[in-house]
Order: sequence, then C-alpha cells, then structure tokens
Amino acid sequence: MEVLTSLFLIKSTYDEIKELPETRPSSEKLINVLGVNGKESFKNAVKYFNSYVIPKIKPIVMYQRMHHDTQRMGNVIPNAKTRVCLYFALHRLKLRFLLIKNFVDEFKSNKFQLKSKNIGETEIESELDEKETFLSAFSEFYFNKNELMLKSMIPKNKASKRVKKLLNNEDSITSEQLLIMATFQADPEKPNVIKFLMRDIKASIFVCKLIFAKMDLLNPFSHLEEILDIEELMISNDFIPELIPAISKNLQIGNEIQVKECVKAFDFLMDAVLNSINKVIEISSGGQIQIGIYDTIYNSGDLLNSNSIEIM
Repeated sequence: MEVLTSLFLIKSTYDEIKELPETRPSSEKLINVLGVNGKESFKNAVKYFNSYVIPKIKPIVMYQRMHHDTQRMGNVIPNAKTRVCLYFALHRLKLRFLLIKNFVDEFKSNKFQLKSKNIGETEIESELDEKETFLSAFSEFYFNKNELMLKSMIPKNKASKRVKKLLNNEDSITSEQLLIMATFQADPEKPNVIKFLMRDIKASIFVCKLIFAKMDLLNPFSHLEEILDIEELMISNDFIPELIPAISKNLQIGNEIQVKECVKAFDFLMDAVLNSINKVIEISSGGQIQIGIYDTIYNSGDLLNSNSIEIM
C-alpha cells in the first residue's frame, strides 16, 4: 500500500488523498483513486489490505454501555495481534525520520563539515569532490539506507523453482518487483532525494491514517498538548524540503552561522515529530508500548548505527 501510494504521488498531490481515510473508503474507491485499475496484482494488494487486514483491527478503548449502574468499558487491553500492521507502519514512518536525523547528527559530529570517516581510531579528512554538497551526500546516504531497509523488510522467496514458477504469474507481485517499485525514481538521471523522501513519508502517513480510521482515531498525530500540527509539519515544505537544501546552500557559501541555525531548527522540529509518533504508538497500544524518542518498535539492525554512516 505504501509503494502504490508513493507511485501515485509521482504525478498527483497528497491533497487529493489527504482526507480520504476519514471516509473509510471501500477497496473499489481506493483502487480508483490510486489509479491501479489496469493491474490485477495491484488491485489484489489494495483489496487484501483494505478488506482483510484493516477489518481485523480492534477499535481504540471506548465506553460501551451502562450495566448495573456501572459504565462498562470494552477493549481495555488492545489485541496486539490485530495491530501488528499498524505498529509496522508506524515503525517504518519513524525509521525514515530517524535515518534523516542520523545523517544530520553525523554532520554535526564532524563539526558541520563534510569529510570522510575512516574505520579505526583516527579520522582522516579527504579532499572532497568540488561538486560534492551536503545535499548530494545526503542523497547518496538516504538512497543506500532506504534500499537496505527495504531489503531487510521485504520477505525472501525461498520456494522451490516449481512453486516459484506457479507463483510468479502476471497477477502476482514478486519481492524483486516490489523492491524496484519501492526504489523507483521519477527521473533516474536527476535523482531528487527530497521529492522521493517526501513521497514515501506522505505514503506512510496515508497508510497509517487508513488503519487509524478503523480504530476511530481520525487525527492520530494531533494532540491537544502540541502547539504544532505534527501531521502538517511532517509534510510541510518548511521542514525537510526547506531545511536540508538550506543547510547545503549555506555550507557551500561558507555561512557557518546560518548552517548552525538551520540545524538547530531542524533538530527542534525533528524532535517534535519523533515525540508525536511515540505518543501515537503509546495511544495505539493502550500505553503498553513506550519507547525512547530515538528508539524504534522493532530492531532496525545496523541501519541506525552511526559507525556505518559515511559522509563523503
């Protein structure tokens, strides 16, 4: 669903589907809106998600009825098994933001400079390519990390050759096809990491909201105590699309003060986003899942290991 939504956003805007989860759309409605009528395998994916996965999810705690003058409450402890898809969707959403944060944190640890980091105790600053910028380094980093993340999550096909032949028909989506679709760039000759990243973030939010609508939580990322509208912030041009290029531009012209100001603003907004996602995780688990601001629900392997990051 995330991949199909991301592909839809290549030629369409998020505003076209932003309010759709609140209507609790049918599978047919989603298929038409996402424009996947022409591909049976895509239609099957939408139908499976919307007609079989989402209906299994239990609503958030709610007061149900009066019984012997006592207010009886149902679903006090959420059925964790029914919400695995939601936890996974929230995990992927948070992981994307953490990857961005890791790159910026490594940049800060390098004293706001781009330099290579050799394995070992010493750091040797190398000559950077004249065309190398913060944005190009971030692009290479994110595309590589995103592919690693996908490969670790997409199930491996271990079936026999005979079974593979039966499964790999025109109405099925193989792991290889899914990886290609998930890493698809509108213009491979001029990769735009910001547009690619924002497509994925919006697709991830959209899928989360489809699931939350079933739980009667239509605005999951909006909390009364928050000054900022976090959902709007996550997709806002004033956050990632503005600050990442601004850091790159000011670094190029040697404006160190402005670089640090941009990074400071980035850190403030990023923490607000991560805290909000954590709050959503806590709410959706009935308070049973509480993690640190920079932690993930599931093990992310070496993806968030700063030792594996090279800014070069």
